[in-house]
Amino acid sequence: MINLRTKFHSVFHKITMRGWKMTLICGLICATCSTHTTAQQSRLNVKKNLTYRQQVNPEVLDNYLYSTYYGTGKKTYNLKGFTISQSPMKIQSIKVNPTGTSYAILSSNGKRSVVEIYDAVTANDKIHEFKDIKNPTAIAYSYDSKKLYIAASDRMIYVYDTKTFRFVRAIHSPCVPGKMEASKNGYFLAVSEPHTTAVIDIENGKVRTSISPDSDIRHISFSDDSSMLGILMSSSITIYDTRTFSQKTTIQLTGNPTSFSFHPEGKYISVASSYNTISFVNINDIGDRPFIIEPDGMVSYVKFVRDGKQNIYLSYNSNKSIKYKQLTGFSPNYTKMLRDELLAKMEEWAKIRDDESLDEYKLRVNEESRIIQARLFEQEIATRLADDMVTMSTVTLGGYNPENSMLTLNFDNLPTVYLTVPEKEVQDFMVTENLEFRNAVYGITKDDKFELIYADVYNKATGKQYTFNNLNRQSLDFLSAESEFVPIEIVQLSSMEEVKLNTIKKNVVEMAKKQKLISDHTNIQVNTAVVSDFDAAGNKITNYKIGFNYTVESGYSTHEDFPAGKYKIKESNAAESMLKIVAQAFETDFAQYIQAGKKVKVKITGSADALPINGNIAYDGSYGEFENEPCHIDGMMSSISVTQKSGIKKNEQLAFIRASAVKDYIQRNVKTLNDMNTDYQYNIELSDKRGGKYRRINVEFTFINAF
Repeated sequence: MINLRTKFHSVFHKITMRGWKMTLICGLICATCSTHTTAQQSRLNVKKNLTYRQQVNPEVLDNYLYSTYYGTGKKTYNLKGFTISQSPMKIQSIKVNPTGTSYAILSSNGKRSVVEIYDAVTANDKIHEFKDIKNPTAIAYSYDSKKLYIAASDRMIYVYDTKTFRFVRAIHSPCVPGKMEASKNGYFLAVSEPHTTAVIDIENGKVRTSISPDSDIRHISFSDDSSMLGILMSSSITIYDTRTFSQKTTIQLTGNPTSFSFHPEGKYISVASSYNTISFVNINDIGDRPFIIEPDGMVSYVKFVRDGKQNIYLSYNSNKSIKYKQLTGFSPNYTKMLRDELLAKMEEWAKIRDDESLDEYKLRVNEESRIIQARLFEQEIATRLADDMVTMSTVTLGGYNPENSMLTLNFDNLPTVYLTVPEKEVQDFMVTENLEFRNAVYGITKDDKFELIYADVYNKATGKQYTFNNLNRQSLDFLSAESEFVPIEIVQLSSMEEVKLNTIKKNVVEMAKKQKLISDHTNIQVNTAVVSDFDAAGNKITNYKIGFNYTVESGYSTHEDFPAGKYKIKESNAAESMLKIVAQAFETDFAQYIQAGKKVKVKITGSADALPINGNIAYDGSYGEFENEPCHIDGMMSSISVTQKSGIKKNEQLAFIRASAVKDYIQRNVKTLNDMNTDYQYNIELSDKRGGKYRRINVEFTFINAF
């Protein structure tokens, strides 16, 4: 390739001298040799390399965050190598409850099998055994930890409540699954036998799709955002888009792959591709596939996990060991970053401004202006992410086409561009070091790489400037984001309803101030938003979010917000005022969204500061008794236990009880919500700082398919 490129540049010079009579030949050579190395190409480095030696070889594994549990023979072990349980038969599968409180073991002797649940903290503490299921074959937890799925040889999937182990329902399976995985969005169960994977819609129990690859299925998994399903076979892995279940890509593999895992950011997968090799493949650019060699060998399981600080590690087994590597060098998922920021910016742009009349608002926010604004935001975001890559590029000349006056400019970190240059001025470009690219604008391509879409090209030798302008290109990511936009009429409706919500807030706040419950130092905020989504059938739906939150300035929390150690709503004037807005909103203008049987998610966030709890805060049990209640703590799935007997000893318990107090208030004061399919979700936030401003609550309602 290097020789061909050198030969080409020689030909290019001769063609220049002959008046560009061989442009076609030049173009053919350019097409043959044109390559570029992207700046996003992965070069992996091991930032942390941790090894946990074991007495036996880990065979069947699963993780809860950074903790690994594994089975070998009939015994289960933890990361420290301690035996924590023993099953009656050889362990076939182990699944850790997403809260980390317990784990399920499926063991079998080939003729008979059983599923048992063990406590994850206390050794040999069997919580439950499912004796009524004959020959279970696969197990899986729902991501919210509320359901356990057990597939059996009678082609049924039995669903159980994870707290009471009460039978909930049964779902028919089209096969006898040896593998089963649940998507994190709660839509799907993927069940697999050696030659078929079926995807079941959990809500209606029907098969959404059935996939029969050419070779045996070795592993199945959903991506963290549930947008992809991967099916690993003996020599390849196929990734499916879970909206349509069409093939996204098929990646050919070498060796003897046994396991794979999606990177949390959704751009790469890791594959245990052979005895001592772990490969990584960029889903968007399968030529980007670095690998690491494990000198101890015996790798059969890989999984990306997070620790308590959100650091991402690759966890895998090896010869009498479990290893964790924190890897750097993966290219960020620029497409996802662009889409997320674009949608957030468009949501803010679409809100009615304080100084706008209704007519002015509708003139500013309409279908045509939205398309224009989205493209401008896209270019702004992509340009910032690209960090002016063209200034770090080595530029070489390609062919010139005199018919349209296009000169080819090749970059070593960006796709080629074609610049309009008069024929007589082409020779001025022979020294590419004289070229300066000003006012560069970038886009992102379908394979998640940057491209230059605008630049003023200044020639320092001649003082002349040329413009490359491809701003009106078909933007693949813009079009993808556009599909996530909702009808403009609904956007306008949401913005106008936010005005109504602010009016309700204003009235409640003024009354609270008159009663001297709060002051100007308490700031209550309300907002509405419409979000495009897809249901389990792949149909586009529009969800409606209504959020309520507040802040209290330092020095005023003692009177206006929760005092230290307090958790009841009546003990926070700010929290009670905010929740009065909630109650009034759903009694009046927003009552239309409360429809019996429809879905609504209620995310309640409780916060606590870093002030240590000395001893025990009494809990009177007014909000219930909580044992291993699923919740998110600082963004990570976990659980909380608070009982009247145990009281409150930790700040996360205090924050949780504040959140449970909000749920109690809503259930008592917005009773119509009780007729909906309501999913309450607890979110706990802990601050490393002290002070009343870190003790607060907020709540967000998401009405599913509201329009």
